[in-house]
Amino acid sequence: MIECPNCRHQEFVGTFFCSECGTRLIHASSAPNISLSTKHIDVETMTTKPATPEGPELASGAFLGLRIIATGNIISLLGRENYTLGRSGKKQAIIPDVDLSEYDAYESGVSRIHAEIQLRKDGIYLIDLDSANTTLVNGKRLDPQSPYPIRHGDMLELGDMRLQLISRYRM
Repeated sequence: MIECPNCRHQEFVGTFFCSECGTRLIHASSAPNISLSTKHIDVETMTTKPATPEGPELASGAFLGLRIIATGNIISLLGRENYTLGRSGKKQAIIPDVDLSEYDAYESGVSRIHAEIQLRKDGIYLIDLDSANTTLVNGKRLDPQSPYPIRHGDMLELGDMRLQLISRYRM
């Protein structure tokens, strides 16, 4: 479920407009991203969870981001409490909040609406949305539709696409 930012009414993931107030819920444009060369990726942070996340990757002011491992690009996640991850396709009615198409998502086996990141009072959670090619966190396969807690530095795999969670989110 997603919450309308205007009236707080709950709607199903993928709904375009709030049925209560008419506010647009899904934006067609992709989330802003910041380019970062791969030489700045620290192999150690891929396997450990640093206590104090810092660095240029969150210079946008975001509290949450995703590092595309193949390219080093950072996608900043701003202004929402949940984000659908996936890829867009021609004439697709439902567009993910974070469109990974430009990072070869189709070739990597990312579903159109693959997974969802939720920010809750007790932490950050990743939910596999019955994707065709599974979702993994630090090598562990997620059960579909079950929230799984994730933290700064965790490695996420959507199909064969590898992402790293960057977070300054405080519970």
